[in-house]
Formats: sequence, structure tokens, C-alpha cells
Amino acid sequence: MSDQGIPPPNSLQSVIGALLFAAKEPLAPEDLKKALQSAAQGADPASPAAAFAKATLAQIKTYLADIAATLARSDVGLRLCEEGGRFSYRTVPAAGPWVRALVKAAPPQRLSRAALETLAVIAYRQPISRAEIESVRGVSVDHTIRALLELDLIRAVGRSELPGRPFLYGTTASFLEHFGLRSLKDLDPAPEA
Repeated sequence: MSDQGIPPPNSLQSVIGALLFAAKEPLAPEDLKKALQSAAQGADPASPAAAFAKATLAQIKTYLADIAATLARSDVGLRLCEEGGRFSYRTVPAAGPWVRALVKAAPPQRLSRAALETLAVIAYRQPISRAEIESVRGVSVDHTIRALLELDLIRAVGRSELPGRPFLYGTTASFLEHFGLRSLKDLDPAPEA
């Protein structure tokens, strides 16, 4: 028993689950490893904290997969999502209306066809300039790019070497989260032109 009379967690998996729940932002396996090591500083070498601090990244990844599988089998309305190598709990999409009502959130903003087309061009061809996007789409995309920037679905990732050094655009972590992707590799193959 610990100092406060609360027994320590019986498994590393329960500690990893608690860390993910308590985190304000998604965590990478390396973040979890650092948290485990930090908790062990000054701990009794025979304590669970000292034992958990020895966990390898491979073990942490295995527990993350186990947590995801456990949530997928259960019907608790949660899932463990990976976006860009970082993990967090999310509610299942089917529970969206009730969760939005509880937190008094507006329904998710639907993207226009123009925004979706522009976003697809950026996702598949990034980094890409506004002029290149317009060349593919055949229309001006100034307003659409501004809207996608405001929604944090794209960002300026650099500047082109072309005259005027125009901005190059790419997708963001919010893009991955919005579309439920772990990485850009999860995109469907680009359609043939």
C-alpha cells in the first residue's frame, strides 16, 4: 500500500491507460516512457514505479495495442486513436450527438466541395504552392486556402524557390485527427488523372 492507503496499479497497462486519460494532449510512446522514468526518480527500487520505469518502447507500444484492442471489443464509447505517432482517447463517432450536447459544442463544420477538393490536392501533393493548386483545380483557391488555414487543416510549411517565393502548403495534425488518420500513409492511393 502507498502512503495514502491506495494500492499501486497492478500493471503497466493500467498506468499507461491512466497517463493517456490524464494527458491534455496526445502522447507518443517516448512521452509515456519519460513519464514512467520521471515517476521512478527517488522511488524505492522494489516499488512498481521503479519496475515500470524499465519498460521498453516496444513494451509500451504492445500495451498501447492491447488498450486499443480492449476498447474495440468493449462497448464503452471510447477508442484509442493514433495520429502522427501520438495516442489519445476519443469518443466513438456514433456518440457524437450526446457528447456535443453535454459539452454544448456546435456540430462539426462540414467542408464544402471546394474545400475538400483543395484539401485533397494539398494532402496528396504537399508541399504545394497556391499557384500549383489552382493549376490542378482550374479555379482561384485564395478563399478556400484561407478557410482551411483558419480550420487548422493546413499550414504554410515553407517557401518555394520560384520568383516571389510563394508559400508552400501541407496538412496538419488536425487534418489527421479530423479524418481519423494515423499518418499520411493511411490516405487511399491517389486517383489517376
